[in-house]
Amino acid sequence: MGDVRERYTKEFKRKTIEHMEATGKKPIDIQRELGISKSTLSPWIKQYGSNVTKEQTQVFVDYERLKRLEQEYKDLQEENEILKKAMHFFTKDRD
Repeated sequence: MGDVRERYTKEFKRKTIEHMEATGKKPIDIQRELGISKSTLSPWIKQYGSNVTKEQTQVFVDYERLKRLEQEYKDLQEENEILKKAMHFFTKDRD
């Protein structure tokens, strides 16, 4: 028959990641200690890890800033083109 799937509490997951961060152990060490797979531990790190959360937030903030700057750049290019056309229009009448 099939293997029985283990269920871990939120508290156990959080404590495991806290222990990993406090001791400086690598995920592979924790996996060996607890006898769990990488696919089990990885989501815990994403959900309860302090370093990962900060990095993800920073990436999100940078992405939003990038989108805003790209739009601003596009707007400035359009304004520049309009000013070039206006300059040619007004200088053409002087000749």
